[in-house]
Amino acid sequence: MPCIVSGKPLRRILVALVLLLSCFSPAASQLHAAPSVTLVKEESGEIDLSAAKALFDRHSACFVDARSEYAYYNSHIKGAWSLSESRFAEQFPEFRNKKPIETLIVVYCIGPGCSKARHVADKLKKNGYRNVRVFSGGLIEWSHAGFPIEG
Repeated sequence: MPCIVSGKPLRRILVALVLLLSCFSPAASQLHAAPSVTLVKEESGEIDLSAAKALFDRHSACFVDARSEYAYYNSHIKGAWSLSESRFAEQFPEFRNKKPIETLIVVYCIGPGCSKARHVADKLKKNGYRNVRVFSGGLIEWSHAGFPIEG
């Protein structure tokens, strides 16, 4: 049996797995998403799919992927930055030089069960960014809705 370590076969498997897993979560479906455009939980700073998409469409937020660089390079929300939880210290200086402190930032991970987005959001806040939101639906919900991804 051949071992798949990289390339298109692995990417197809990962995309298929993400899509398969999203089928088991009604919250991951755009059909089940809340109809509000700007649903924000004030205490947590979380936004829903429709709010994330509205910010994306208006180009009014910087999207940040909190997953590993490997996962980011395989697929991510179109135009997102990689600020992985594990390499934040190395990646942050370039981000800080390019993104002003008042930038609206939307941090995401793979999906609702992933805490990396919250950890990266907290690190951004500790470094002076105050306008930080977490899109807890993550890449699973985004891709399941058919929204733009690249990688």
